[in-house]
Amino acid sequence: MNFAGRSGLAALCAVAALLLLPSIVSAHGGRDVGEYHFTVGFFVEPGFEGQKNGVDLRVATGDEEPVEGVQDTLQVEVTQGDQSITLPLRTVFGTPGRYTADFFPTVSGQYTFRFFGNIGDLAVDEAFTSEVDGFGNILPTEELQFPQRVASGRELQNAVNGATTAAADADDAASSAGMRANIALVLGGLGLVAGGGALAASLRKRA
Repeated sequence: MNFAGRSGLAALCAVAALLLLPSIVSAHGGRDVGEYHFTVGFFVEPGFEGQKNGVDLRVATGDEEPVEGVQDTLQVEVTQGDQSITLPLRTVFGTPGRYTADFFPTVSGQYTFRFFGNIGDLAVDEAFTSEVDGFGNILPTEELQFPQRVASGRELQNAVNGATTAAADADDAASSAGMRANIALVLGGLGLVAGGGALAASLRKRA
């Protein structure tokens, strides 16, 4: 490929990147927090259960200048359903003002990211929830698997839990059956003893 061809291809790629940029930005939500602006979403959009992902936080001033050092004073609490975990933030190499916290979302659905701590003199306690605050939920993978469907970790755990419950129920049933059998044996033995006593008494009377 000659120089002109390479230049044309590079220009085409640049245009494509600019066209994709709005869709990338729209996958995040944002709001002003004091004198700063927070832009929040999943690090990988769209996000899928069982795949590595993370919190994506970008902090800028009102003049759109990136704010650095936030990883030292802020933490993030990730909540899904009734489960939560607190994670430290780390900087994203080569992108000032951008921070992440890595995790593997093992369940599809809605997640909440709560940032707490401080930036300078500003106390921060802000929560962003997927599907509510401008970024998407974690998606299931069933419909995307090809050519063979693989059970997710959530499904495997549910199967294990179900098997454990069934085994416990079977053990309880076996214990109950064993107890009933022991009681029957005891009652049968008592019946034999009573019958033997009656027979002996009858024989004595005949004698």
